[in-house]
Amino acid sequence: MISAGRGSPGGWAPSRRTVLKGALAGAGALAGAWALAGCATGTGPASSASTRIQMWHLFTGGDGGIFQQMLTEVQEEDPSVGIDPVVLTWGAPYYTKLVMASVGGRSPDLAVMHLTRVAGWVPGGVLDPWDVDLLAEHGVTQDMFPPALWDRAVIDGQLWAVPLDFHAFILFYDRGIADAAGILGPDGLVGLDSPEGFVEAGRALADTTGYAGIGYGYTGDGAQMSRMLWGLYAQTGAEVVLNPGEAAQVDRDALVEVTSWVQSWLDDTVAIANSDYPSAVANFSTGRVGACFNGNWELQSFLTAEVDVDAMPMPTVFGSPATYGDSHVFVLPHQVNVDPAKREAAYATVAAMLRKSLLWSEGGHIPANREITESAEYQDKVPQSHYAAAADEAVFDPQAWFTGSGSDFQARVGEALQGAWLDKSSPEAAVDRLIGALDAALQTKPPA
Repeated sequence: MISAGRGSPGGWAPSRRTVLKGALAGAGALAGAWALAGCATGTGPASSASTRIQMWHLFTGGDGGIFQQMLTEVQEEDPSVGIDPVVLTWGAPYYTKLVMASVGGRSPDLAVMHLTRVAGWVPGGVLDPWDVDLLAEHGVTQDMFPPALWDRAVIDGQLWAVPLDFHAFILFYDRGIADAAGILGPDGLVGLDSPEGFVEAGRALADTTGYAGIGYGYTGDGAQMSRMLWGLYAQTGAEVVLNPGEAAQVDRDALVEVTSWVQSWLDDTVAIANSDYPSAVANFSTGRVGACFNGNWELQSFLTAEVDVDAMPMPTVFGSPATYGDSHVFVLPHQVNVDPAKREAAYATVAAMLRKSLLWSEGGHIPANREITESAEYQDKVPQSHYAAAADEAVFDPQAWFTGSGSDFQARVGEALQGAWLDKSSPEAAVDRLIGALDAALQTKPPA
């Protein structure tokens, strides 16, 4: 049951002061290397609006342009609300600035962050919960969202985030190369539904390209290794439970199985053994490989390349459909004295942005609003509609205060795994390093 009102969640709860100190800790802290960044403030077209709100977000480049277009359209449709966007650098600088503003009593009326970071912020009181009854008055209800996204946003019975999208780690592929390799069916790639079948398909793609079958840029990139590991681990049906002060509850055998299997196909035939992120993008964009694991945010890069691009959720090689990702979400940074008009405007703005999320899909992200993804207009979008099911099988970083997008913990995952995948060292040893890192983090409170 979700409570509509406010309240402090129970259990382990660092103070707001502790959260702030954690945000400002040095680069070696598990909580992440957070550093302040400057910001640029823009004023929306509704300069005469009766109510103005400030929204902070982290979208730049192509995403930023689309997001601003959505904001502009929302304001044009409701000129009574003016939206002043503040754009900050993605990652550590953004989260530092936002947590400082919240703790210091200067928080914006509305902000965007990653869903996987929310659990680490709730105990410190730097966010206010959403009133689900007020959301419903604006047409935003639980049944609009994939359960995996909504459930992650609910902590201790309260809703702390409203999902805008799911951005997934998916498999892009070149339809022409896949067809020549004999693995293209009427509804996409075929034969990838087992560990053995996936490897055979990769070899067939390699025979066709004459170079390698699949691109996966992971070297030196803990985020990319996390995406692969936790997505495949979830497919085995195993779970992760991370309780502060306790040992990590994981299925070591499942982690070893996944780590060993990925190691087996990083062989310079099925997939390039030593590839960083830019190289993987370039190899797929130029047709040197027939498929590429990457985030759906690379869609626009591939659409402008000379490849016949299509895409699918993470292939289900271990039995249970699961695709790793994260979600951009709207949050209410804590307000000491809530202005009812501004708070009402924040709710109205989020509802309007969700209705505009067909436009958001242009950047590759899967809209969280299922009214959009189930629409005829969205179904006509290819390849976006071909991987939209990933939102219904979404899995995330294990939930803890030290995990999530942009966290330093993803680097720790990379340090544990890269030796096994790049240098073919022991998968068992890699998994034990990973479990050790989890256990150490669980014994560590946010830096004080």
